[in-house]
Amino acid sequence: MIRHHPSAELLADYARGTLDPGARLTVACHIHDCVICRSEVALWEGVGGAVLDTLDPAPLKEDALEKALARLGNGTPTSGPQLPAFMRRFAVPSPLAREKIGFRRWVTPSIWFAPIHLGKNADSYSYLVYARAGATLAQHTHGSAEYTQVLHGSFRDDAGVFAQGDFARTDETILHAPAVTLDSDCLCLSSSDEPMQLTGRAARIIQSLLGTLY
Repeated sequence: MIRHHPSAELLADYARGTLDPGARLTVACHIHDCVICRSEVALWEGVGGAVLDTLDPAPLKEDALEKALARLGNGTPTSGPQLPAFMRRFAVPSPLAREKIGFRRWVTPSIWFAPIHLGKNADSYSYLVYARAGATLAQHTHGSAEYTQVLHGSFRDDAGVFAQGDFARTDETILHAPAVTLDSDCLCLSSSDEPMQLTGRAARIIQSLLGTLY
């Protein structure tokens, strides 16, 4: 049962198409499996469509259709990126399956990160983070909002337990060290405007070696 959801404001921004690609992907993975939030997004999209119906139509240029088809590959379907082998044992939501997942990097024997390559227009840091059962991530905060969708397993922090399907939002006011529950390993999708701000010296050294990708 999903207990933690994106805010109404975040769902409205998703429906309006105003979110950064990383935040949009994280919300898309949530609504893929959440009937409640999917219905709310549909409501917002319906409101937007009703507003558009009240506007006067704008004339299109003569080559508008040709350009649109060119951007879509002339309507020819293309296959998305192939999932890396290390992801094939997980149930991957279709919005994530369409994206390019980079190489995973083990930061400890129990934790790895893998970047999501969302293109040049993405200003955020988007990545997968995996941890084995009982593992705890280094204590950290964030320079701005971070959005996390639990794809597999569950973790616990001061805000409670977040299980598969749950959505979490943190920011610079929150200092935490998420700990994976003992019943299963955990895989999450996260996106933020800035890398984690780690408190421990050893963790900061590891982060610097990774090029502050996470």
